[in-house]
Amino acid sequence: MYHLFLAFISIFICYKYGDWKNWKIYYPTILFLILSNVVCTILIYNHPFWFYEWKILGHTFCDLFICITVYPSTIILLFTNFPKKPSKIITRILFYIAIFTIGELIGFKLGYFSYRNGWNIWYSLIFNFIMFPILILHYNKPLYAWLIALISPHILFFLLQIPYSSIR
Repeated sequence: MYHLFLAFISIFICYKYGDWKNWKIYYPTILFLILSNVVCTILIYNHPFWFYEWKILGHTFCDLFICITVYPSTIILLFTNFPKKPSKIITRILFYIAIFTIGELIGFKLGYFSYRNGWNIWYSLIFNFIMFPILILHYNKPLYAWLIALISPHILFFLLQIPYSSIR
């Protein structure tokens, strides 16, 4: 139920405050986020870091459900009236990091989300500090973001000592 609530709230807030008429401008970054999540899910399939606990439809469906509801809403809201001033950009990034981290923590505390293989909320916080600047980079200079996206799984596998043999 928590996942449905997140999706409903995300879509509602996006519908009310998002720049829907310019959705095509945001579409490449929406796809970048979704594809990054899907690739990550495939790469760590045998060594997952987190797990959506949704008894009705399971982890995989829940992950895809979040991808097609929460992620597009997030991107549209993130870039609606995007500031130019660096201090306001940092404030916006910090706001989204806080929202994602607090949402995850609530889901964890309520039992709708669990951590695996040593992952925890602190890793998620660090991940969010990396993810949102990369999304902004992708929006402005997509090739640089793709380069980082191609390199980052190798860094993650190295830092977390995940063997390449665990890739499905």
